[in-house]
Amino acid sequence: MEHPEEILDFNKRIENAISGKTPERKIWVTPLSFCLRKAALSIYLGTFKYERTGEMLVGTVLHKWVGEALGEEADFEVQVGYPFEDGWKLVGKVDAVKGGYPIEFKFRGFDSGDENGPRNLDEIEEAPKLAREQLNAYLNMMDKEIGYVYVFDRNGLQFKVFPVERDRDAFEKFLGRARVVIRGVKELENGKFPSWITPRFSNECETCIFRPICSAINGRPSK
Repeated sequence: MEHPEEILDFNKRIENAISGKTPERKIWVTPLSFCLRKAALSIYLGTFKYERTGEMLVGTVLHKWVGEALGEEADFEVQVGYPFEDGWKLVGKVDAVKGGYPIEFKFRGFDSGDENGPRNLDEIEEAPKLAREQLNAYLNMMDKEIGYVYVFDRNGLQFKVFPVERDRDAFEKFLGRARVVIRGVKELENGKFPSWITPRFSNECETCIFRPICSAINGRPSK
């Protein structure tokens, strides 16, 4: 009788523990674009799958709609991996791959009250920075030279396409962020709190599920 994948994985972890081997550990691409302390806490506490915000859930629904609407036109939700150091592995899920080109879908609304932001798709001149950063990680992980970011207006589902070229230097910096997370996880496992890791953006703490933990240890919310 063939064992299910969960049991096979469990068996492998037991074998690794018995033999003293370090089991493979995963770092997801998306969290590396945000607060690295949050990424370290997420890995240490195993909470990644519970951290989806309302905005992310809307994106998930729209991603699913695109996949179902296009059927077999492309490969969707393509899992990729990149062997890292000390038993760690960088992993991600590319929204779509068409003809060998990795594609990222980004859905956004346009707030007319935001004077600093674009008011429609026509005013967007390049793919959002974080979308380029994440797609570049996938390009390097997949050894591809060019991919595309599709920015959708989630209200009308009109879209605009932006090419992204592979940037090896930027990927090396991205791997540096992964090393920060690994160090943070190791400190947590040794009973230390990585207070030295600070949020990447000023508003990240507002909705972070780990804010009470950081507040209790630091004495105040991180800024």
